[in-house]
Amino acid sequence: MKINSIQKLIYLLIISAIFFSGCAKIVAPTGGPKDEDHPLIVEIDPPDNTVNFDSKKINITFNEYIQLKDLNNNLIISPPLEEKPDIQRKGKTLVIEFMEELKDSTTYNIYFGNSVQDYNEGNPIENFQYVLSTGSYIDSLSITGQVINSFNLLPEEGVFVMLYKDFEDSVPIKQIPLYISKTNEEGIYRINNIGNNQYKLFCLRDFNKNYLFDLPNEDIAFLDSLVGFELITETKIDTIFKSDSSLTDSVEILENIVSENGYFEADTMLLKQVIIDDSLKVESDSLMHKREKEIDSIIIESKSYFPVQNYILRLFTEEREVQYLANNTRDTKQKIEIVFNKPIKDSVVFTIADTIIEKEWYIKETGLNNDSMIYWLTDSSVYKKESLVFALKYQKEDSNMVYQWNTDTLNLRFFEQKRKKNESGDTSLKYTLNIKNRGTLDLNSQLNFLFEIPLQSYDTSKINLFAVIDTVEFPVAYNITKDSIQLRKYQLSVDWCEDTVYRLEIFPNAFTGIYETVNDTNIIEFQTQKRDFYGKILADITGVDSSFQIICHLILPGKEKETIYREKIISENRIVEFDFLPPKEFMFKVIIDKNFNNEWDTGEYLKHVQPEEVLYYEEKITVRSNWDIEINFNVNK
Repeated sequence: MKINSIQKLIYLLIISAIFFSGCAKIVAPTGGPKDEDHPLIVEIDPPDNTVNFDSKKINITFNEYIQLKDLNNNLIISPPLEEKPDIQRKGKTLVIEFMEELKDSTTYNIYFGNSVQDYNEGNPIENFQYVLSTGSYIDSLSITGQVINSFNLLPEEGVFVMLYKDFEDSVPIKQIPLYISKTNEEGIYRINNIGNNQYKLFCLRDFNKNYLFDLPNEDIAFLDSLVGFELITETKIDTIFKSDSSLTDSVEILENIVSENGYFEADTMLLKQVIIDDSLKVESDSLMHKREKEIDSIIIESKSYFPVQNYILRLFTEEREVQYLANNTRDTKQKIEIVFNKPIKDSVVFTIADTIIEKEWYIKETGLNNDSMIYWLTDSSVYKKESLVFALKYQKEDSNMVYQWNTDTLNLRFFEQKRKKNESGDTSLKYTLNIKNRGTLDLNSQLNFLFEIPLQSYDTSKINLFAVIDTVEFPVAYNITKDSIQLRKYQLSVDWCEDTVYRLEIFPNAFTGIYETVNDTNIIEFQTQKRDFYGKILADITGVDSSFQIICHLILPGKEKETIYREKIISENRIVEFDFLPPKEFMFKVIIDKNFNNEWDTGEYLKHVQPEEVLYYEEKITVRSNWDIEINFNVNK
């Protein structure tokens, strides 16, 4: 009898199976393995997924002694109960006793997280839960997703994700949720056993643990639309053709060999295909003129299901904090510092109580964030007084969050302390520079002076700058300008040469403060950076339209917070260039600035305002010296 190729393959498989079944791998003996198995359930009374539940107590018995670790932070009961059940460990049994009546026709999910562990090794039953229904069926729908920080897109852990049947805006403020879950360290959440309805979705970092959004500093997130479930029906049509019996027989033999000898399913499919391909080739050779096979039967399969919906939510803190005066100090007799809890809405009126002064008696300095002010008293008849009473008038919110004018009275004292004998009594004008002696200055930087008090004047004849080349000093022209934002900051601007030593000489009386104090002599040398030390990032920004502008941030990543290294704002598609960059790792971030105020704005729940959208380039950008890096960034993606 002649053996065809299919039979040869089957014989080969049988021989291989026999050969490999007789082989065994010899390994060195080991000590007793560490117990890495979590407790196993032996008995549940009433059983999990019980319907028509009418008991007050649940007993879950395990095959070993258990412990409950960090139960308060892991336990989630959905829907929430007014009074938490009494949960105790009694040897190998977990006892749950309800302290209140459960709602009718309701599915409850008691989620323990990883808190149930074996007593000795602490091996947890991961995501352990018990489900019951006081009705005749178990609700089985689910949603999942992630909660991220709206400003930096990092995952938020420990945030409640809640569903409500009522859709009113006030619901999260007045009602506890119908369903609840909690995010893990990756910000992931999942709510199971949901009924088929529409729901309002709200997230809350619940500081006072009452499931209500009732504190102004509680972090929140919300979905603009309702959560719903759509039944999906998929239909699959299979056609079975009449075929040669030898093919069917060969496949059946192969399946028997695989099941008896433990081959992987992937190997089964591969070998099946070899047999089928070989058989079809034989059939094709013998039936070359037969254009189509004869259909044996058609099978139609339908499957209906509710897909698990996925929702990503951006967590934010509303600016609901009422304006107030946080601090006020008089560290020196001429300096009054005022600090608010947040940026002030309007101008501040600062007056001496019950006194009218005709001339200007102070210089006002506003902080960078508009949440602080320094008043430099310039009238000696005012600042020489030990005690001063001021009236501070500013706008703050009333109980209805409407801004009204408010006046605070400040009683500030300053007592001149006598100097000790060993104290020098130095009263010269102090300042700091952004470069140290023997330091290196970036080519795109200028020399910045920050004075301890506002300046009255400066004299450039007492300020000299030299370029030192081969020990020879060459005078360098410069300009001094006052900063447009910071009152006490001045810039010395120069078109620097690369890799060059400079010498700066500042002699007495170069700077004079508003209280007639002058500087001492200061001489420093520094060097500029080489031009090929720097790299460049060219970001091609697209997708911008007239409804918003783009705030581009080049960021130095950090463990605690982001540090903005450069910022540029654009209102159209263009290439944004960041040059003179040191060889470091950066992140690129954009803010969709919809109100054109040049900053990121948080959301407001009752006005249905989401926080302004933030986007990051997909990976960190490593800048190398003397190298240009091009990236493409479409804000619509």
